[in-house]
Amino acid sequence: MASVRIKATVIVFDQGNTLLMDPFAAVMQLQKNRFCQVCKSYGVVVDAEQIVSEWTRSNSKINYAHIAHFYQEEPIVQDTLRNLGIKDDVAAILGLELLREYRIGLGKVIEVDPRTQEVITTIKKLRSRGKRLGVFSNDRTVALGFVLNVMEVRAYFEYVETSESIAVEKPDSRVFEHIVKFFRVQPDRVAYVGDDPIRDIEAAKAQGLRAIQYRVSEEIYQEPWRDYKVKPKWKADASINRFSELLEVIE
Repeated sequence: MASVRIKATVIVFDQGNTLLMDPFAAVMQLQKNRFCQVCKSYGVVVDAEQIVSEWTRSNSKINYAHIAHFYQEEPIVQDTLRNLGIKDDVAAILGLELLREYRIGLGKVIEVDPRTQEVITTIKKLRSRGKRLGVFSNDRTVALGFVLNVMEVRAYFEYVETSESIAVEKPDSRVFEHIVKFFRVQPDRVAYVGDDPIRDIEAAKAQGLRAIQYRVSEEIYQEPWRDYKVKPKWKADASINRFSELLEVIE
């Protein structure tokens, strides 16, 4: 139960592991047999668990600016197919089909996740209190749009930007300057909600914003490109373990 209260006019959310918990593993389990069917239609016979294993390895290994790990991208899939020994000419077409099936699964995972309704309800209540809402993610614009549309919350945000759309990634200070400039308020009237100790919490605090840390399981969500064990120079103003706790934290 949250005990700290924060006065904020504007609340801006990170997407990954804040609005949406990493859905990759769930999508893999949901779609693995479908992936095998698609591969078979191209004359490729592969075990479902082998696809999951290699795709997971590629997803952990590959990282570059604006990459959409939740939405997935072709280089990740192509690396997976290469590791499975699939010829390039087949992989070029097969990869696009597998990516399409992954994204179908992503939509289904978001829709059935009980946490999705918690997020939707919380966002609606914050808006009903007169809070101005935004979201910024180190991500592709199409990927963030997909998530917000599936969750049916896009209309509640007046500010929706990605690192791709403004050509700058967190923790760069220009991200938070962009947010403050858009809302035309003092930095300390903005609360940034995110999971990452450096990209979200330290970066927001360094620019004068309030910061609320969404705490997640390090064991489950740690990745080479996502480090929860690092210690930030700035501590969060508050931390939450459930998304709905924002209703108690935000005044």
